[in-house]
Amino acid sequence: MVLDNLLQTVVFGLIEGSVIAVGAVGLTLSYGVTRFINFAYGEFLTYGAYLTVFLAAGLFGLSLPLPVAAVVAVLVVGVLGVAVSRAFFEPISDRGPLPLLITSIGVSFILRNLLQGWVGVEPRQLPIPLLRRQDYFGLVRLTDLELGVIVVSVLTMLAIHLLLQRTMLGKRMRATSGNRSLAEIAGIDTTSVVRRTWFISAAAGALAGVLYAVLFSPFRPAVGFEYLIVIFAATLLGGIGRPYGAMLGALFIGLAMNFGSTYLSANYTRAYAFLILVGVLLVRPEGIRGGEF
Repeated sequence: MVLDNLLQTVVFGLIEGSVIAVGAVGLTLSYGVTRFINFAYGEFLTYGAYLTVFLAAGLFGLSLPLPVAAVVAVLVVGVLGVAVSRAFFEPISDRGPLPLLITSIGVSFILRNLLQGWVGVEPRQLPIPLLRRQDYFGLVRLTDLELGVIVVSVLTMLAIHLLLQRTMLGKRMRATSGNRSLAEIAGIDTTSVVRRTWFISAAAGALAGVLYAVLFSPFRPAVGFEYLIVIFAATLLGGIGRPYGAMLGALFIGLAMNFGSTYLSANYTRAYAFLILVGVLLVRPEGIRGGEF
């Protein structure tokens, strides 16, 4: 029984860590290129979850299958990320990180209140059957949805890896992250790179929101803002601006949260992530993988 609980806790930690990883990679990509922490990032998670609900439930006059609704929502939020960047961040991009950070906090409030004014504060959930088939893998049990979340997360991490290492855009992103002025001298259109990075970052945030909604329905308009501290913890633990570190940090945070909930108290699940965040800032602010892109 003790071994069963231990293994199941590890599995649950990896499942939640896979959701956190998608969000953390999106956040660290945007930081790596723009060099500021976007506090409005949590709203991309929220909009991804809510748009998927609306599209799947037919609230826009067309009911889409859930996977199709999720893909459309991710793409729409990616475009929203670019629009937010062009409207709020690009005009002040030369004024340093502090004005950008404060602006992102304001943008977060704007997006959250717009959504809340539209949909209200009542909880929503994806149109998923309550009874989910469970498969047993030795001593561990998984639902088909939990297994699907892990698969989607792994494929997303693989896609990010291939993007950064095998594509011209990835090389331009890394060059812009390393030295934007030098990248411009080399002929790279850094403005285009930044906008594409915003699209990828916001889309990753939306996907993380969809995966969260699959596992933890129902949810409210503040869900992205509340979950942002968990994503920050994973990003800083892995080394902010370091995508592969963010993936590793996310798995560690997911395990820590679930071990804390299982063996200490389930009332403080996100507090464990906050404690890790504070500990990293105090002991190793550069993170476990350093701060390089």
